[in-house]
Amino acid sequence: MELFHIPAFSRAIVALFACGVAFPLLGVYILSLELIPVRFGVMHLSLLGATVGLIVGVDPMFFAVLFSVAAGFIVSGLSSRASSSASGGSSGGAMALLMTASLGIVFILFYKTNIHAIDAFNLFWGNVLAIEKEEVLLVVIASALILIGSLCFLRPIAAVLFDRETAFAFGFPATVVYTGILVMVCTGIGLGIRITGALMVDAVTLLPALAAQSLKKNFRPTMVLASIFGVCSNLAGFALAVLFDLPTSPAIIVVGSVLVLGCKGLRVRRKK
Repeated sequence: MELFHIPAFSRAIVALFACGVAFPLLGVYILSLELIPVRFGVMHLSLLGATVGLIVGVDPMFFAVLFSVAAGFIVSGLSSRASSSASGGSSGGAMALLMTASLGIVFILFYKTNIHAIDAFNLFWGNVLAIEKEEVLLVVIASALILIGSLCFLRPIAAVLFDRETAFAFGFPATVVYTGILVMVCTGIGLGIRITGALMVDAVTLLPALAAQSLKKNFRPTMVLASIFGVCSNLAGFALAVLFDLPTSPAIIVVGSVLVLGCKGLRVRRKK
């Protein structure tokens, strides 16, 4: 309990709890819409934004989120163009180009500027203990908006996740909802870079969602379970890191992976 009196630890716990509640919902969206390839492009573009932030002396999280949101609108436009064209592969090819070009520019900027090695390392691996009060507030606000948006638009979101054309046929604004989902996902990825690093954003998004989906529940129970699993894996991973002097992000990944395997094992046992 003494750790709660240390500002760095209290800020880390608040940030991990907030993103643990909301970010797994983004993982459900990523898995349902098959956005796993797209998220790589967004991750690299947000990494480029964070690098630009370090160079100009502005909070890297701000530029990471800014670049991520821009990527969300780019992906939405590419998806609409690909779905209306005869060949649906243009979106994937454009995202592959975006991902590769962003990573190349990032390493050139690392080489040509005076970015400290620790700052560069934190962009890839994250350091939740170094998060500032303003960044915690940003994570809490974004998490609240994700939760509110998911609850208020649950029916159209569920329809779009099932099938965009069917959702449009039933009168839902499928394109607007799809773009909103992409912007939420991209914002979460941008914020996740500061918490878990660019290489480990899946720890707070995909792993809890995978664990929830492996239990084969309906849409609403899956969303609730994803949030519960997200909070448990984040806080348990953080506790594991503190107790055994481990890096936080890999510890969260280990706990999340064990959780996914446990849920899959429980499902197999139920079938037997």
